[in-house]
Amino acid sequence: MMAVRGFRSLTKRFPDVRHTIVFRLTVGFSVVFTVAAVAMIGVTSALTERALTSRTDQVLAHEMHRLTALPAAKLPAEIDALIANSASGLNFYALLGPDGRIRAGNFALPAVPRASGAFEVAAGPALPVPVRAQVEQLPDGERIEVARDITQIIDLRHRIFAITISSGIAIMVCALLAGALLSRGPLRRVGQVRDVARRIAAGELGLRMPVTPRGDELDLIAGMVNAMLEEIERLLEQVKGATDAIAHDLRAPLAHLRQRLQALAPRRGPDQDGPMASVVADAIADVDQVLRRFNALLRISELEASGRRSGFAPVDPMALLADIAELYEPLAEEQGINVSLHGAYGQIIVGDETLLLEVISNLVENALKFVGPGGHVVLSVTTANDRVVIEVRDDGPGIPETERALVLGRFRRGSTASRAAGSGLGLSLVAAIVQLHGFAMTLGDAAPGLIISITCPRQDPANKLHFI
Repeated sequence: MMAVRGFRSLTKRFPDVRHTIVFRLTVGFSVVFTVAAVAMIGVTSALTERALTSRTDQVLAHEMHRLTALPAAKLPAEIDALIANSASGLNFYALLGPDGRIRAGNFALPAVPRASGAFEVAAGPALPVPVRAQVEQLPDGERIEVARDITQIIDLRHRIFAITISSGIAIMVCALLAGALLSRGPLRRVGQVRDVARRIAAGELGLRMPVTPRGDELDLIAGMVNAMLEEIERLLEQVKGATDAIAHDLRAPLAHLRQRLQALAPRRGPDQDGPMASVVADAIADVDQVLRRFNALLRISELEASGRRSGFAPVDPMALLADIAELYEPLAEEQGINVSLHGAYGQIIVGDETLLLEVISNLVENALKFVGPGGHVVLSVTTANDRVVIEVRDDGPGIPETERALVLGRFRRGSTASRAAGSGLGLSLVAAIVQLHGFAMTLGDAAPGLIISITCPRQDPANKLHFI
C-alpha cells in the first residue's frame, strides 16, 4: 500500500522531478551507459557471429575441396556415404546433373547465386532450416552443393537482438525510476527553501535557509543566501531604527510646538480673523500633518515587529464593510460619490477586528480621496474555494501597473496621487496589518480605477478556536 502511494506521489510530482539536475544527470548517464552497453553487445555479437560463420565456411570449403578432388564416377557413392555417416545431421550434400536433377544428396538449393564462395540461404519450402551453402560447377556440367545448418547462429543473432532491446528498455525504465527516487530528496529540500523564501519575502527576515551537514551544492547556496540575509536584516534594522528614533524623538518637541502655537492663536477680539491668526492656523495644520506622519511611522514599526495574535477572533468581513460603509456614507454623499455594498454575511475569517477596521477605513479613505464627484466606491465580499476575498473597488484614476508594488513602501505615492494630500504611509500601514494576519493583498486594474483585494483563509464556524 505504501509502495502504491509512493508511486502515485512520484507520478503527480513527475513534472517537477524531471526538471531537477539529479534526474537529468541520472537519465543522461543511463543513456550513455545504454549506448555503451548496446555497442559492446553489438560488437561482441558481430565478432561471435563472424567467428562462427568463418568456421562454418572453413568446414564447407574443406568438404567441397575433398569432393571436387574425387573422380566424377565416385561422387554419388561418396555423397551418399557422407549423408549416412553424418552423426550431427548439420551437413547437407547434393550432386546435380547438367539438367538440374539431383543425382545424389539430401537437399537442393532453390537458387544458386553467380558469385563464388559461401552464402546464406534462409529456410523455406525447399529447406527446413537456414543454411550456409557453397556451390562448385564441375567441368562436365554437373554441380556439387554443400551446405551446413546455421540455426544456432540465426538463433544467437535473434537472441542478442532481443536481449539488446529488452536490456535497453529495462535500463531506461530503471534510470527513470532511479532518477525520480534520487530527485525526491533534493526536490524536498528545494520545497523547504522555497517555503522559507516566501516567508522571508513576506517580511519574516529572521528566518534562514535550511542547511544540512552534508555540505552539498544546496548547502553552499543556502549558506551564501543566509549571509546575505543577515546583512540585509542588519541594514534594514539600522534604517528602521533610525527612522523610528527620529519619529519618536521629534514627536515630543513637535507636540510642545503645537501647544505653543495653539497658545498664540487669538481666542477673541478683532485679531481673531487677522493675518496672525491665519499664519498660526497654517502652522498648526502643518505640525499636525507631521505628527500624523510620525504616528503612522511608529504604528507601522509596531505592527511589523509584533508577533502577538492575542486579539485575533472570528470576524465576519461583511459586518466590517457594513460598518465602514455606514461611517463614510455622509462624507461620500457630501462629495457626490456613491458607496455600495455587495456580498453575504456568514463568511468567517480570523483576525483582529480593530486592525481590520483600520485597513478597510484606510482603503475607503483613499478611494474617496481620488474618486471625483459622480464616482463609485464598491465594497464587496466574495468566496473562492476555501478563501474569502475582501475587495474595495473605485472608478478613479487608478495606479499604473509598474507602480503598484512601489506604493506599498513607506513614503511612496503613485504618479496619479501627486495632487492629492497625503504622506504615502496609508498603504504601508495597510500592508503591515495584512502581513501581520498572514493575508494576501493585490492591487489590480478596475478598468477604470483601482481594485484592492485582500484574500483571507475562510474559517469553518463549526470549529472551535483557541487563541493565545
